[in-house]
Amino acid sequence: MNDHRILNALSYFSILFAPIIVPVLIWIFAKSEEVTHHAKVALLTHIIPTIAGFICFSSVFMTTLVNGGLLANMSLFVTGSLFVITLISIIGFFIFNIVRGIQMLCAKTEEDIWI
Repeated sequence: MNDHRILNALSYFSILFAPIIVPVLIWIFAKSEEVTHHAKVALLTHIIPTIAGFICFSSVFMTTLVNGGLLANMSLFVTGSLFVITLISIIGFFIFNIVRGIQMLCAKTEEDIWI
């Protein structure tokens, strides 16, 4: 099996055990342009849900501090909507990374892989 395919798949599968660390290390130490490209994509798809989760949970925290609870006026609707959108994006990026990791392992050539 090609080492490039294994490193590419590892970049995406790292969402299961070390989401940001592994793609950064592969991006820094890889010598192939193909591997660094997939490490950058994997890193981006690991960072976006992390930032969205941080914003969502800080919004919940701030709503609780300012309004004295989540049930005040519109704060429940806004915070709940933000939480649902964040949850959907996290699940979507998780599935995307798993699918891309499987594609990296199953592809015979670089042309078989989209993106």
